[in-house]
Amino acid sequence: MRKLKEETELFYSYLRQNGLKKTYQKDLILETFLNTEGHLSVEDIYALVKKRDKKVGVVTVFRTLKSLTACGIAREITLGDGLTRFEHSYHHPHHHHIVCTECHRAIEFVCPELERIQDEIIQRYHFKPIHHRFQTYGICEDCREHRPVTEIQKHDTERIFARDAVKMALAMENRCLQFYRDAARRNQDLGGREVLQRMVEEVEAHIADLNAQLEEIVRQEKNLERAPIFLHFDPCELEALIPDLSKYETDGEFRLDVQASTELALTLNSNAGEFFRKYAESFDETRGKQILIKFAEQEAAHNDLVRQRVQETVV
Repeated sequence: MRKLKEETELFYSYLRQNGLKKTYQKDLILETFLNTEGHLSVEDIYALVKKRDKKVGVVTVFRTLKSLTACGIAREITLGDGLTRFEHSYHHPHHHHIVCTECHRAIEFVCPELERIQDEIIQRYHFKPIHHRFQTYGICEDCREHRPVTEIQKHDTERIFARDAVKMALAMENRCLQFYRDAARRNQDLGGREVLQRMVEEVEAHIADLNAQLEEIVRQEKNLERAPIFLHFDPCELEALIPDLSKYETDGEFRLDVQASTELALTLNSNAGEFFRKYAESFDETRGKQILIKFAEQEAAHNDLVRQRVQETVV
């Protein structure tokens, strides 16, 4: 069972600051919560804790969960059935829910575009937000079709977010690869074509690294690859970063020399890096955010490498 050091230290600090005692029962409840995924009611945690210590009372569980919420380790949610539930919060991306009012299953998702619209409205009314929650209630497909409701495996949202962040980076790199291959194929300038072919090779290597990273994330948790999409992004935003090759045609010819091909590659890398850097800023500190930031940094490092090659060629 995992017991996360940062969450434990955060909890102990909260207890000290509020004059509360650290006890074995609280440690057990904390450990149980940290090692259980999903949307958990007081009764859910109480039942799990009782399996290890029958002396722990439900009131102690309730108060400890409230303390975990107060110090930012847990977050309270409701799924339309009158129960207050708790989910992991610390180093987990802030997200929203689609909730079925019949079977009470919840689909978690994060959408930066939704957050952007909300921020614009808040700023328009000069409002100072404290916290927010977006939940949509309805009836899921299984319930509408009167099918048996299948139990959805509970996954760590931080890992799902990391998985989807890598997939977003892969979507960008695969589109860049397609662009460079097309540009190299059409370029009638030999030197410029070699520059673009070099970019093809380097993007292919980066894609291989990202695929290896994705495989490692998926390997960490059973059936993680089957978990619903968590990070929803607009592919059109990535497509907008790709230059239009038709703008570089003259009298039906596509001809970019070494300098023009290099500048084209530098522009695309810069656009992608800046987009992912700003995109990452919309998230709290999570593994997924670090993946997006790292991708932006790799694009900047790639540009440095391209510039260095140009300088060495000139010398």
